[in-house]
Amino acid sequence: MALNEISLDSLISHSQGHVSTEIDGEAVLLSIDQGNYYGMNKVLTAIWGWIEKPMKVSDICAKLTSTYQVSREMAEADILKILAELSREGLIEVR
Repeated sequence: MALNEISLDSLISHSQGHVSTEIDGEAVLLSIDQGNYYGMNKVLTAIWGWIEKPMKVSDICAKLTSTYQVSREMAEADILKILAELSREGLIEVR
């Protein structure tokens, strides 16, 4: 699936080829394939935890708006942008 094809109906999950841990409440990932290191803030860490098992983008947005004070429109726009970046880095699978 091309990056621009991520939609609210897409199913998102962790990809293979990386290791992750949590330090002081924030996720830290290492891409074994690319050798890149990634640090995630608390919101991204929450999202990372949610997509440990496949989850629809629309469900991620709903959970985000119920957990944090953010509008549905802002959540959708931000999530689609973040997921595109994670996909580009090979950290997630998009179906």
